[in-house]
Amino acid sequence: MIPTIQNALKMATSELNIVTNNIANAGSTGFKRSDGNFLHSYAEDIPIPGLNVGFGVVHEVPRRSDNKQGALKVTNNSLDLAVSGVGMFITANKDDGGISFTRDGSFLIDREGVLTTTDQRLVLNENGERIVIPPQRVDANGNVTLLDTIQINNRGSIRLAYGDGSIFDVGNVGLARFSNIAGLKPAGNAQFVVTEKSGPAIVGVPMDDGYGQVIQGHLESSNAVVTDELVKLMRAQQAYAGSSRLLQAAVEMSKRLTS
Repeated sequence: MIPTIQNALKMATSELNIVTNNIANAGSTGFKRSDGNFLHSYAEDIPIPGLNVGFGVVHEVPRRSDNKQGALKVTNNSLDLAVSGVGMFITANKDDGGISFTRDGSFLIDREGVLTTTDQRLVLNENGERIVIPPQRVDANGNVTLLDTIQINNRGSIRLAYGDGSIFDVGNVGLARFSNIAGLKPAGNAQFVVTEKSGPAIVGVPMDDGYGQVIQGHLESSNAVVTDELVKLMRAQQAYAGSSRLLQAAVEMSKRLTS
């Protein structure tokens, strides 16, 4: 009995952590809320793989991401990009080249003219290369002209226009999709990394093969709804309190029976 109650208490604790994280990130760009992924088993002799049969609630996977599309909000910032569809932006750590994926398209241009995330990860094209957007150009006569506008179409193609009227195409923003996007592992800062369950990244360009389209001047809002999460928080708190009382009662009863 006590192991069953302990597992229920662990479930309630995990649910509290997951829901409070959803609430804390309800305002974070591109954030995907999570649900607890709990399996229930009170039977004693049913051989189901992955289940700790006979010990109540079994916590098989800590959390499962809800990858529903968040609302798109207008920013009119030329470096803000949102994906309408299932694709994810591809980013790389500047130091070790570690690849991760995100729906947060609030990008910047660093001092070297490279497109980055707000936490200085490189934004990659479909070939795994960094994207360079020079803030100025120097012509053959040594005249310096500043970047005027950045246009990124629904296919992720980037076109730069400079003050002297010159126009340059500098490639595409790459996107990745997965056979099981719910299998991605959260890595912090709205970044995700691949796992065996997600399968490898399938890389391409927007509007090809179901990647979705890129929308410039927009950002995807978190898909966590605070009112819904507060209801879940109350339920998790009630479950935690109830399990705590049951555990205390079970321990006291066990002591009396063994004394």
